[in-house]
Amino acid sequence: MLKIRISGPTYELKDYLEHMEKDKVYQITSKSQPLKNKGTNRIFRVFTDVDKKTKIAAREAKVAG
Repeated sequence: MLKIRISGPTYELKDYLEHMEKDKVYQITSKSQPLKNKGTNRIFRVFTDVDKKTKIAAREAKVAG
């Protein structure tokens, strides 16, 4: 699992998160709400946990089996 911090304007964060939801290899397993950066009203940050879809499927198969 990767823990990723993304910074940027809210419209770019939204575009990135939408892109990651459609990704065929990786899946966002959790994400935070946009948080303000100190000293600016334009730049926000989001923290995400990302994992490969094959690993998620393998974990689910172990739990089910």
